[in-house]
Amino acid sequence: MPAAVQETQLYCLADRTYYDTPDRLPDADSRYRLATDPPPPGWRRRSVGLWASLTPEHTQPAEQGWKIHVSTVPGEAEATLRDTARICLRHGVPFKFLRSARALALMADKHMNRGGAGKFIAVYPPDDTAFRSLADELSTALAGRSGPYILSDLRIGDAPVYTRYGAYVPRWCADGEGRRVLALRDPSGNLVPDERGVVFRTPAWVEVPPFLRPHLAARAAARDDTFPYTVTEALQFSNAGGIYLATDRRTGRRVVLREARPHCGLDGAGDDAVTRLHREHRALTALAGLDCVPEVYGVRTVWEHHFLIEEHIEGATLLDEIVARFALVRGADTADELAPYVAWTEAMAGELTRALDAIHARGLRFGDLHPSNIIVRPDGRIALVDFEYATGLDDPDTPLAGAQGLQAPPGTPGAEADAYALWATWLTMLMPLTEMAGLERAKALTLESWARRRYGLGAGAGPPRPALLHGLDASRRREAEVAALFEGPDVDWAGLRTRLLAGVRAGATPERADRLFPGGPGLFTTGGTDLANGAAGVLYALHRTGAPVPGEWTDWLVSAAYRRDPAAPGGLFDGLPGTALVLALLGRAEQGRELWDRAVSAAPPAPSADLFTGRAGTALAALRLARALDGRAPDPRLTDTALRTARELDRLVRGEPVAGVRLPESAGLLRGLSGAALLHLELYALTGETWLREAARTALEREAGHLVALDDGTLQVKDGRRHLLYLNQGSSGVALVAQAYTAHHEDPALSALIPGVRKGCAMEFVREPGLFTGRAGLAATAGQLSPEGRTGPEVLASVRNLTWHLIADGDRLLVPGATLRRCSADLATGAAGLLLALHFLSAGKGDEAEGPREGGGLLELLTLG
Repeated sequence: MPAAVQETQLYCLADRTYYDTPDRLPDADSRYRLATDPPPPGWRRRSVGLWASLTPEHTQPAEQGWKIHVSTVPGEAEATLRDTARICLRHGVPFKFLRSARALALMADKHMNRGGAGKFIAVYPPDDTAFRSLADELSTALAGRSGPYILSDLRIGDAPVYTRYGAYVPRWCADGEGRRVLALRDPSGNLVPDERGVVFRTPAWVEVPPFLRPHLAARAAARDDTFPYTVTEALQFSNAGGIYLATDRRTGRRVVLREARPHCGLDGAGDDAVTRLHREHRALTALAGLDCVPEVYGVRTVWEHHFLIEEHIEGATLLDEIVARFALVRGADTADELAPYVAWTEAMAGELTRALDAIHARGLRFGDLHPSNIIVRPDGRIALVDFEYATGLDDPDTPLAGAQGLQAPPGTPGAEADAYALWATWLTMLMPLTEMAGLERAKALTLESWARRRYGLGAGAGPPRPALLHGLDASRRREAEVAALFEGPDVDWAGLRTRLLAGVRAGATPERADRLFPGGPGLFTTGGTDLANGAAGVLYALHRTGAPVPGEWTDWLVSAAYRRDPAAPGGLFDGLPGTALVLALLGRAEQGRELWDRAVSAAPPAPSADLFTGRAGTALAALRLARALDGRAPDPRLTDTALRTARELDRLVRGEPVAGVRLPESAGLLRGLSGAALLHLELYALTGETWLREAARTALEREAGHLVALDDGTLQVKDGRRHLLYLNQGSSGVALVAQAYTAHHEDPALSALIPGVRKGCAMEFVREPGLFTGRAGLAATAGQLSPEGRTGPEVLASVRNLTWHLIADGDRLLVPGATLRRCSADLATGAAGLLLALHFLSAGKGDEAEGPREGGGLLELLTLG
C-alpha cells in the first residue's frame, strides 16, 4: 500500500465522518493504568498523540543516542509495560508508551506504515553506560515474550527488545529535496536527516557498540541462502509484509511470493498476517484446479517470515484496466461510442459471476472482492488473488475485508457478501466512485441510476441489485434532497450555499486547539491554520462569499497562528504568509503584518518556486498584503520583496542557477510555474516594467511544454503515466494565467491553448468534488474560459454532477475530501472550496445581502486578489 494511502488511512480511524488526528481515537475504555493513574513521585507525564511519556522531574533529556524499543502482542502488553516501566523507573530513564490497547492494535494494523510498526515502548538512555545496562536488563526481563520485529532496528537477543541510533527530541532540517524532516546533530554540530527506513543502519559517524556486534552478526547469519527464489520486483508493501515477483532458480518459473510477518498486520478480528497467510494457503488448496484462482506451490518460512508461493498470473488488475479503458474520460459520448466499454463491463461481470459461483460450489466465500484483487488475463479471462479472507460460506467469525464502498455490512452471510461486492465492482467499472457508498450507502443507488441512464442500460444489465440495498428509506430521502437542488432549469444556488454554510458551521470546533474546521489530513501538520486545509482557507471563503465570520473564529486563527513555529513558516497556501494575508483581509491588519514579519524573518526562503508553498506564492502574498494594509500606496518593502523574488524566478526559468531554489517538475497554477507567471503579470501591471511581461511569457512557454494533446481534443499536463487538468497540478491553471496574459498582450500560441483546456475542464466524469483537485475547480475554470459565460450549458452540466458527491445531513451538506474517505470543510478539498467556486459561477446569486459581489475573475478569487 502506498505511503500516502497509509497516511490517509491513519486519519480515518477516530471519526467516521471527518478526517481526524489519531490521538482522538475513542480508547478511554482500554487505556493502560500507567497512562491514567497519577505519575510516580518525582516524575511528570505528558501525552502526545497516541503516546504517553514519563520523564523524571528536573531532568533535561539527552538530544540523541541509542534508543531502545520494546514490541509486544495484545495479550502480553500489560505485563510487558509493567516490567519495562519498573526497570526504567528504577534507573530514572525517560520512556514513552502507547497509551491503550486500542492504540496498540491500531499501530499494528495491516494498513499502517511498516517502518515504525511494532513499537510499543521507547526508552531513552542518557549515555552508553545506561544504554548497555538497560538493554541487558530488559532483554533478561522480557525473555520469552512475543512482539513484531521492528524493521528499522537491531534486535538484542531473543526478547522483543530492539535498538537504533536516533533523535530523542524532535529537531528539524531540510532533506535533499527540501522537505522538512526529523534531524540528528552530526559531530560538527550541523543538523542532518534522521533516516528512518525499514533496514537497520547507523549514521556515518556512529560506531556500533562492541556488545551489539554479536547481535548484528546473528541477524546476518539468520539469512537463509537456500531459499530457491530470486526476487525480481516488489509489487506491494504493507505492515503485514510484502508481495514480490520472483523466479524459481530451480525451474526458471516466475512465481509470486506473499510475505507474512509474525504478530504484524492485525485486522479487526485480531488475526495477524501469518494467520491470514495460512488461511489463504488452505483456501487455495481447497480450490485447486479452478482456472480463476492461482495455483499454490507451498509455504515456506525464511528466518521469521512466512512466504506463500503461488502462480504468477499474467495480466493487469481490473483497476488498471478500468483506468486504461474508462470511456467517460476518453471522449466517448454517444451510445455507439460507449457500446464497446459497456460490452467489456458486461464481459467482466460475467467472468466474475462464473468465478464466484465456482468458489461457492467448493463451499467457500471469497470475502475480499474489489478491482485490485482481480487479474484480467490477456485473453480476457479473470483470476482472483488475495484469499486471506476466504473461508467457509457459513463462517460467522472471520470478518469481511474489501475496499470502502464495495464491502457488505458486517454480519452479511458469505455468498450474499460476495454478491454485494460483485454488484459494487460492476458499478465501479461504470462509475469509479463507489467509495461514496462507504459514506452514504444509498449513494450506490444514485450512481447506479445515473450510470444506467448515461450508458443506456436496460433493467436486466449487470448483476442483480443486492437485497440489502432495498431498505434504505432514510438514506434515499437524503439523496432526493440533494438531487432537488440541481433539478429544474437552473441550479438552486441559494439552497446550495445555505446548506453548505450550515455544514461548515456545524463542523466548527473552536474549543479544540489543533483545528477549527474539519479538513484534509494536511491540516494537522500545519497547526490547523493554513489556507489549503486549515482555518484560514475556510474563513477566507466565508468572507469572500459574504457569509458572517464570527470574531471568535478569527481569534482562534490568530492564536493558532502564533503557536506555529516561525522557523518553518510554509508558504501562501500551507503556511503563515497566507494566514497573515487572510487576517489582514478580515480586518486584523496589525496582527497580519506581525505574523508576516515573523514568517519571513525567522526562516530562509523556500526551496521551491511554486505558488503553493514556494517563493512565487510568498511574493504574491506580499503584494496582496501591501494592498490590504494600504489600498492607496503599497508598502514599498513588501513590493521590493516581490520584485526581488520575481527577478530570481525569471533567472531560474531562463536556465540560470539560483542558489537554494529549484524548478517545479510539473505544471499548474499551484505546483508549477504558472504562479510565477501570475506574479510577473501583477508586478508588470503595478510597475510597467516590460521585462516582467516577458518573464511571464517565458514562464508560460515553459508550462506549455508540459501540455499534450489527447485523442479527445483536450490539452492536459503529462505527468508520468497521468494526464492532469487540475488547478493544483494540471492544465487548467496554465490556461487561466494564459488567458490573463492574452487579455492584454496578443499571443496566438498561448491563446491556442485555451479551447483544449476548456474542453477538458468541462469533462463529464471527475472523481473528486474539491477546488484544487476536483470538479469545483474545473467547473469554475470552464466558466472563466468559456465564451458562453459562467453558467453555460457545459458548466451547468458539470455542476449538476455534484449530486454524485454531496451528502445531506439534516439541513446541512457535507463534502467528501481527497480520496473520498471522509468529509472536509477546507478550501482545497472540501466545502469552503465548493462555496468559493459556486459563488464565482453564480456571480454571487444567493449570497447574503450585505456580502460583497464577485466582480473579478477566477484567478483573483483563487489567489486572494
